[in-house]
Amino acid sequence: MFTHSSTRRSRLLAAATLVVATGTAALAPATAFADIPAPSDAKPLVATLEPVAGQAPLTRGGNGAALTMTVTNNSDQEQPFHPAVTVTPVGSAPRGWTWIDFSAKAISAPATYSLMSWGDNSDFSGYVVPENSMYFVPFKVPAHTTYSWAVSFKLKAALPADDTAVQVGLVNDLNDSTNSDPVTLPVASPTGALVQTFTKNMGTVSYKEPFETDLGLTNNGAGIDSTINPTLRFSDGSRPIPATLKLDVLQDDQWITVPGSDNVWKLPPVAGGLGKGASHHYNVRLSLTEYTGQWSYLSGSLSLAPDTDQGPVDIGVKASLTVIGTPVPSTFTAQN
Repeated sequence: MFTHSSTRRSRLLAAATLVVATGTAALAPATAFADIPAPSDAKPLVATLEPVAGQAPLTRGGNGAALTMTVTNNSDQEQPFHPAVTVTPVGSAPRGWTWIDFSAKAISAPATYSLMSWGDNSDFSGYVVPENSMYFVPFKVPAHTTYSWAVSFKLKAALPADDTAVQVGLVNDLNDSTNSDPVTLPVASPTGALVQTFTKNMGTVSYKEPFETDLGLTNNGAGIDSTINPTLRFSDGSRPIPATLKLDVLQDDQWITVPGSDNVWKLPPVAGGLGKGASHHYNVRLSLTEYTGQWSYLSGSLSLAPDTDQGPVDIGVKASLTVIGTPVPSTFTAQN
């Protein structure tokens, strides 16, 4: 028994030695390896995201980024593709999510829809999906076909002043594609000065329900050494608002009412000004005290006035506020 086993091993070894030595057996019978499965890490799709050549540095509220996203299906079967473009500031994380605009359109692909998503620390992802689809719906790429899209985004003034670049990456959460490496795009130093931000930039206010948000005033320009006196207002274009709102500002853990008229209030001053990149924050609360509108509700914008005694304010990011004018109950007591 042992002799037979040893002889059989010797013959196998001789055959294996022949293949390696001659090289002919490894090259000629290619069909012998046709049924061997591909390695487990092989990807049927190849995806790339590349900036369009010759672009100027990004600017806040100005020059944006243009990129081309492609995916090629090298397999013999239709494959799903669910891409998202991530944009990550190199520097401080923005407060809130109003620091970027994103869009995508098909070049040689099915009709396309783009969706924006923000996670923790305002991490941004721009999903590229089939038109009229939810964010989780993938494209279906036919066998041996390439799809391409034009991807673009613009940065807003709410991007912190110390962010000198953004890193742009391509993510396919189906993990069935190879992806190009992330690219870093430079961001020019801000030329504007003051900019407003809101941590909550949409909501409602009624007799029973106030609206609260954090209003930030950030200096993205040269340092300001003098006191800044900002003005807050609630308006609906040029039309008078048939509602009266009361403004409270949180100071030393106490809500302090700020006097005003016609829904315009002088906020507490920013004593000593703001250095470059510094911010001052107001925790504000708006309550409805009177409503005389014809309809049961109205909509308007909450924003700083575009000018201060220390220069203009970029008010591109505003808070949208719906005032619900339900008649006040007889037992209602205004919030102090």
